[in-house]
Amino acid sequence: MLYEKEIATCLSGGGMKGSFNMNIETVKTLWKPAPLDEKTSAQHWDGYAGSFAEKSLPTADDSLTLRIIKQQNLLPCGGRVLDVGCGTGRFSFALEAAGAEATGTDLSPKMIEKAAELKRRRNSGVELFNDDWSRVDLAARGWKGAFDLVLANMTPAICSADTFLKLAEASRGAVLMVKPTRRTNPILDQLRRLIGAEPETKALDETLAYAFNLAWFTGGQPQLAYEEQDWDMSLPFEEAVERYTLRLAAERPLSAEDTAAIRAYLENAAENGIVREIVHTTIAALWWRVRG
Repeated sequence: MLYEKEIATCLSGGGMKGSFNMNIETVKTLWKPAPLDEKTSAQHWDGYAGSFAEKSLPTADDSLTLRIIKQQNLLPCGGRVLDVGCGTGRFSFALEAAGAEATGTDLSPKMIEKAAELKRRRNSGVELFNDDWSRVDLAARGWKGAFDLVLANMTPAICSADTFLKLAEASRGAVLMVKPTRRTNPILDQLRRLIGAEPETKALDETLAYAFNLAWFTGGQPQLAYEEQDWDMSLPFEEAVERYTLRLAAERPLSAEDTAAIRAYLENAAENGIVREIVHTTIAALWWRVRG
């Protein structure tokens, strides 16, 4: 098994013949955000707000994220946590229930709207913000070095070196990023091929490698954990057409032919008016303590 220092050496090119010297500036050059239509992306995630809000709060028994926070003591009792890409606030509320002072931020207005409804129902003190993480001014918001734990759990908000490094800038303690990697989406992958789009798993895998390097090069000792998951996703046909089309349109403009091809493929994949996709993914968790 490779230990953290050896892994960093391999990822940075120190153990690879003919490789180049990698450093923070190299990673910044390589890891940049993909072109994204912010409005379409927000609409895409808005569509999930209702179903996300219906889910129960996660626990250490059913969540890799909360298990790591508990086992690694990443959040002291009464500590402050920033939940980046909080969605409907499930992890913010769960951490608040465990004694933390929680703040959540998300790009999707509908997600924050649902989170606010849950906040009122729970009589919660969680602070909620509708933000594009890449544009948040940490100093102006009073978030620079203000949190004992900064969490980025399964969020597309961490899409570049700058958005990743910003997590550490907001922390005075620990950072935990949880991301899907090596994902197989039988339907989405085929739709990408159909319209000539890049495979999504390439960007997901590169994210983990770049993130580890940046955490290491900034003085951290990043640790990794993995969990295999299968997601059973079923949608009525018209809702599936809207969701898949919005997801792909957020990444690149779709022609009328692309849109028609997506609908035709989903129509053929539907059974009794339902489009079902079973996604297999490796969930990777990366965490470290920030060194001032």
